Amino acid sequence: MPILFGALTGLLGFVPLFLAFRLARKHVSTNTLTFGLFGLGGVFVSLIILVVGLIICAMVARDGMIGFAVAEAVVFLGATIVFVLKKNAVFKREADKDRTRVKGE
Repeated sequence: MPILFGALTGLLGFVPLFLAFRLARKHVSTNTLTFGLFGLGGVFVSLIILVVGLIICAMVARDGMIGFAVAEAVVFLGATIVFVLKKNAVFKREADKDRTRVKGE
């Protein structure tokens, strides 16, 4: 059971990062500092969620702490890696790679 709750906490910890990225992209300012502050805010809130989850697990079920922490870390890092790879167009279709553009098209 702690593994399941750790996975849910890891996924919940990823949500602020996702929302911070979305808010930064929709913000009208093109200032790099604004984008960076949204990112830092998302990271700060994510870390708070992850640490609070660990503290609650330590208080409620100390014997399941290792499983909780490992599941939390794996899900959080996995969701972050998949999100970054997807946003950087790693998962584009082969058809997009095969297209060549000619000047004037």
